[in-house]
Amino acid sequence: MTESAHLSGSKPRLYQTPSSYYSMIARLALAEGGVAYERVFVDIHYRLSQQQPDYVRLNPGMTVPTLVLADRVLVESRDIAEYALGAAADAETRAWIDLHYSYPIEELTFGGILARNPLARIMIPKRLEAIRRQLLSLAARNPDLASIYKARAAVFAARIEAFEPDAVVALSQRRRAEAIGFMDRLEQTLADGRPVLVPPAYGVADVVWTVFLGRMEFVGLGAEIPKRPALARYWTALQARPSFAAADIWTKFHIGRLIGGILGIGRG
Repeated sequence: MTESAHLSGSKPRLYQTPSSYYSMIARLALAEGGVAYERVFVDIHYRLSQQQPDYVRLNPGMTVPTLVLADRVLVESRDIAEYALGAAADAETRAWIDLHYSYPIEELTFGGILARNPLARIMIPKRLEAIRRQLLSLAARNPDLASIYKARAAVFAARIEAFEPDAVVALSQRRRAEAIGFMDRLEQTLADGRPVLVPPAYGVADVVWTVFLGRMEFVGLGAEIPKRPALARYWTALQARPSFAAADIWTKFHIGRLIGGILGIGRG
């Protein structure tokens, strides 16, 4: 981590990265729930701070976000969202949330980059392999955490396989088709004019699908939204909520902000 794990005050601490999809879900849910918290920047791109032993002891999955509460630590964005807004009690809400979390958003995001960029098809697998080797090195240097580091190294081995250059174009096309299918399902549900996904109130399902729609813009599928009038209406309303700006939902890539965060300029 780039900041101390021990912050002053009694507010919850959210370890997060501005560009991280799942960090956006956490930030949006906390904003909607009116939860005051302290943000701790985690550099997951350059310094790989999520692999440092102090963070691994906090979140063995080596992911962001992580929310530290007085009595427990939450390491999944779904759990953080339900902490902020309440656990889904009805089957319809749970079904929408389950559908969202069943989808491998990283394969859409990075698969698209690899499919469009031949140089990325060479460089990103090399970067993933370097990270895998670093995890194994950390396992050797930290015997008490060795099994955790080795398990994470296995995750990166699977990613290298998933992003194999000869197969990644087909993978990207499949994930894009699935994402468009989700937008069709949202359109069908919203066609009755409902203002939120599961009436009567904005909830966790709206949080996760807000961030999903933001990612559609991010990966170049934003033009699909206006083709679906009910979805377009819903997306416009979501962006108008104060929480959308407060949560810093990325709908495009901000290279300057990414570099600034790594350098410690304007972190948040």
